[in-house]
Amino acid sequence: MAIIDRRKFYKAIDDMSEEELAELASFMDYLQYKHKTPQGSPWARELYELFAPMRQDAIESGMTSEEIDQLLDEELAEVRRDRNP
Repeated sequence: MAIIDRRKFYKAIDDMSEEELAELASFMDYLQYKHKTPQGSPWARELYELFAPMRQDAIESGMTSEEIDQLLDEELAEVRRDRNP
């Protein structure tokens, strides 16, 4: 296992653009998923891969997680109103 110089690591993060930070955050999410998801769960992997284009679009949009959550909540509420007048 490689030895990490945390100061260099933190400095590199401090020097990143917002777009690079969003990409790093997405990669960190992937690593957490990879380590928490049982390797014997093909449906979970398939679902994760299915949503890869949407995750990339979210990164490129520059929206925060909170903004995305709010947008999804609003859209879900609208669908529920339409289905349950």
